[in-house]
Amino acid sequence: MSIEGSWKAGRDGAKAGIIMKAAPQVGDVYRQEFALGEAEDLAEVVSVEGSETVPAASCDDDCLLTKDFTPIEPGVFENKFYARGIGPILEINLETGERLELVSVTL
Repeated sequence: MSIEGSWKAGRDGAKAGIIMKAAPQVGDVYRQEFALGEAEDLAEVVSVEGSETVPAASCDDDCLLTKDFTPIEPGVFENKFYARGIGPILEINLETGERLELVSVTL
């Protein structure tokens, strides 16, 4: 197992981030992680009423949709869909259209 690219909050100026806000609102922008030049991921809440279906889950008009980006890679964006009670179910690379879908979940 490799730990390349990993970092620890509190060391060398790195700071902890937020994976998901407790009460996200459209337009919110937050840091998911921060280690200058290494990990500078941000997310913007695009919708709290999205709809998506993947093999393991679906959400109709209650999916949280974020647009993820980083200043380290300008112009690279991903949309992520989160289903209530499950978490992330779909990631879409907006440049290539590549999809990463949740295929199984055990509740």
